[in-house]
Amino acid sequence: MCAANPMLGDTLDPEHLAAMVRTTREAKFRRFHLNQRVRLEGAWLPASAWEACLDPRPIPDGAEVAIGFDGSYSGDATAIVAVETGAVPHLDVVRLWEPAPEARSGDPVPIVAVEDALREACRRFKVRALAADPFRWARSLQILADERLPVEVYPQVPARMTPATTRFAEAVLNQALTHSGNPDLGRHVTNAVVKADSRGTRIIKEHKHSTRRIDLAVSAILALDTAATLEPALQPEVYLL
Repeated sequence: MCAANPMLGDTLDPEHLAAMVRTTREAKFRRFHLNQRVRLEGAWLPASAWEACLDPRPIPDGAEVAIGFDGSYSGDATAIVAVETGAVPHLDVVRLWEPAPEARSGDPVPIVAVEDALREACRRFKVRALAADPFRWARSLQILADERLPVEVYPQVPARMTPATTRFAEAVLNQALTHSGNPDLGRHVTNAVVKADSRGTRIIKEHKHSTRRIDLAVSAILALDTAATLEPALQPEVYLL
């Protein structure tokens, strides 16, 4: 540590470096703070950090939430995640469609069932925003928006996903969010591999044709990032006579 940071204790505050250890991925910390040659691609979040955010409770009906939706067409998972807004956001899975290992790669996602699940989520919760990438789902999102569901178009481009991924990771590492312990969400978070390049840092599957799904993790990122941008809900004024 001292060899890589000769000014430690002088111009470099040890407490600042200790904070960086807690909030920075290991590979990135080792490269930029310990001057070690390592690959920046690898596991996204430490399992221990994810487990430390466990709060095994569902989001209650009627709660104020933001929803993240990551839809596929065929051969991949389609996921809906809700995050309960508040001082400490709370994540839970709404629905997951995941092809069975023996399923044909071309089997399509049940689009009507997915649309109905999004409608049901908006009936069950007080949904402030429904964030979704329109790729291959533009028609469904337009139908839902016409029905006055609070659809927010969220293209999964590096310019948006890089800061959103960083926000999510920092929240987990700092225990600034909680999750219900849904095993599918935990599996998708564990499956995610982080990729860093000139366009930024974001999560990807371990390889293009991997069956280790990450769609719930992507939906969670969209939900948390959207929840962070919401204005406080207006509260009804009460006048005492």
